[in-house]
Amino acid sequence: MTRTDRRPRLCLLPGLDGTGRLYTPLLDAFQGDCDAEVLAYDAGCFSGYAALAEALGPALRRHTDTVLIAESFAGPLAVMLAHRNPRHVRAVVLGASFVRAPLPFSHACAAVLDRLPAMSLPVFALERVLAGGMLPAPLRRELDAVLEAIPIDVLRQRALAALRVDVRRQLAALDLPLLHLQARRDRLIAARAGDEIVCLARNAQQVVIDAPHFLFQVAPVAAAGEIGRFLKRVCILEGARHDS
Repeated sequence: MTRTDRRPRLCLLPGLDGTGRLYTPLLDAFQGDCDAEVLAYDAGCFSGYAALAEALGPALRRHTDTVLIAESFAGPLAVMLAHRNPRHVRAVVLGASFVRAPLPFSHACAAVLDRLPAMSLPVFALERVLAGGMLPAPLRRELDAVLEAIPIDVLRQRALAALRVDVRRQLAALDLPLLHLQARRDRLIAARAGDEIVCLARNAQQVVIDAPHFLFQVAPVAAAGEIGRFLKRVCILEGARHDS
């Protein structure tokens, strides 16, 4: 029997905003138990998931034994990165995410969105859908500031890519542990999206957390606890034991 002495290296992939600034509650909930890095996206342009995976690859390859944590929009990106960099990724955690068609009639929605002029939605409406009206005031202000800083057309292009993405083949080819955290009160992503992840992946488990779509923001302690337990089960978290 041997014992791992490393703390896990977490690479956090942001949601549609791409900044990682909304990950603060989750990072605080880890209480320094893990080394974490947020891989933010270029706020000025977006050319698709494949191009984004290519751009983030060098940062990911600086380390070995990395755990990718991705929320919502970033789920397909995490799958792509893990598929392209199998020697650098030890496990994947997806929060309220998907690998294809996140909404009912996703392709029809994409066709409509593609024809509409770029426009922003009121923050209060987004907050209601994403967080069920449960965001603390400081985080609501942060969401407002993040959305103000990113061009509307970039957000729209990311949303279109999410509606059209399909990484089922790459997911099925992954030979590593995967955890999907499903938000019980998600008003955006249907439960079937998480069920599909678990069915397609070779080594996956799913845990349901009583939270809205923004589960990392609204229920960060519960999410961090489930991630910690998962990493111990797959012998990545310090103190876990495995056969040599």
